[in-house]
Amino acid sequence: MAISRTEPGRPGLMYGRSVRLFARVRSLFVAATLAACGAAPEPRPSAPAAESPPAAAPQRADLPDPCAQQPGKPAPAPLERSYTGVAARARCQPELYSIMDGVAHSLGVGCDYCHLVPDFRAMTQRKQVANWMASELIPALHKKGGGQAGCGDCHAGVAKILGEPRKEPFAIEWMTTHLVEDFETKRGSPLHCKSCHLGNLGTPEFQRKVSLTHHLPTD
Repeated sequence: MAISRTEPGRPGLMYGRSVRLFARVRSLFVAATLAACGAAPEPRPSAPAAESPPAAAPQRADLPDPCAQQPGKPAPAPLERSYTGVAARARCQPELYSIMDGVAHSLGVGCDYCHLVPDFRAMTQRKQVANWMASELIPALHKKGGGQAGCGDCHAGVAKILGEPRKEPFAIEWMTTHLVEDFETKRGSPLHCKSCHLGNLGTPEFQRKVSLTHHLPTD
């Protein structure tokens, strides 16, 4: 049953199933992309954020391939170096910048949320988490409605989706009404607390920390 209390710092975000509804509605207005918050060169200031393609799904058919040669224009710049994690799919510098724009929209943040400006290549804790999510967590999940999962499917423009500081009752509601109902394992099995936390909530086996671990959904 939904509870009509609004979480502090999260305008309009309510407990229970309204969390799912809010995330789905808001995702229509943000780029639902898996984006490169990993180590990368400084993003170009003029990059159009609105055209950021989803990083965890095929590029939209109505947008030009950022790495394709366009008539009368210079060839897209090649990657300055190779990447792993959330930037692994980038094939050229324009696509890398587009991915970087996408993560900013998906999390509702600026570049300095993950990067140490001006040293954009420096590793940070948030980059490590983003890379782990891209290379480990996202591939272990499937959306029940079809399609490949991306940052925006959960974040929908909010970086700290469980609150900052985290509110345990709200986190339990969100996990239950969003993750469990909207996602399944890559083989199609239902998700449970123990799918990632090694045990159900309240049991000795339950492990709170999931990020940067090997605690992933398995069948």
